[in-house]
Amino acid sequence: MQTFTSILLSVILLASTSPVSSSNTVPSFPVQPDTQICNLDLSDELFGGVNDACGGDKALDRSRCCPVLAAWLFAAHARTALQLPTSASSPSGTSELPMVPDDESQKCVNSLQDSLRNRSIMIPQPNANCDAILCFCGIRLHMISSLSCPAAFNVNVSAFRNVTGPHNAMPTGAVLDLEKSCRNSSYAGCSQCLAALQKVRGNKNGSEGGRSRKILNRDCQVMSLTWLLLRNKTAYIPTVSAVLRAIMYSAHPHESKCSPDQENMPLAVADSLHFDNKNHAPLSSPPLTLLFLIITIIIVVISASS
Repeated sequence: MQTFTSILLSVILLASTSPVSSSNTVPSFPVQPDTQICNLDLSDELFGGVNDACGGDKALDRSRCCPVLAAWLFAAHARTALQLPTSASSPSGTSELPMVPDDESQKCVNSLQDSLRNRSIMIPQPNANCDAILCFCGIRLHMISSLSCPAAFNVNVSAFRNVTGPHNAMPTGAVLDLEKSCRNSSYAGCSQCLAALQKVRGNKNGSEGGRSRKILNRDCQVMSLTWLLLRNKTAYIPTVSAVLRAIMYSAHPHESKCSPDQENMPLAVADSLHFDNKNHAPLSSPPLTLLFLIITIIIVVISASS
């Protein structure tokens, strides 16, 4: 009898200490080859923030939804975006790929949309021919290996001679300064961060026109903000959202200014604990059910033996 009881108690201990496995890296199509997968670091903060800014039955608000949606997607893609393969060489000024190709962006968008649907978060679609992320918000994912941002990152392989395996691009002092300049998401804090970003400029050899330089400059600024999100997405996501609103979704596209209209900018970080309890409570119920069943068996066995 004591042996049987000891076994049951051991099973209880094992059931109560076994973790419920979950992963925040969500492949778009897990059963397909690696070429069809986009790895995103998704979190409950992301789902809560996107739901608050873009979810519901209301029509999409470009200045409200898009900056938050872009910030969270850049944060989810940051680990991949800033990674350099061991065999990478310093990108030349003649690179014709300033961003991830559209099919790659589409894979990542599919991955995010699948995860949102699994949590019953629906972002309205503007029309049958235009999705919210790529078309309406115009969000494109960048890879540092295809950009030329010498004022922001060092991607020269000679700096990584003693590093084995994939590694991240090294930020310059101008990017490191953003950690202090972009801590505050207020209007003044957003303006300070935006001013600091002006030191991060793209560089291409050749005679590209003003539009090309402007696009590259913005890409380098976005990549610098992506680095901040990789450092600490919870701390920087509100400021990054406000700055993205200024440089990507301003009512005056020819001038980047932070908006004093804070009421139209939702908090990019929602109550993740509440969102987590609301959406993932069923994950803990099977272990609890097993625990109660085992306790009931023990009580019955002890009662019968006495």
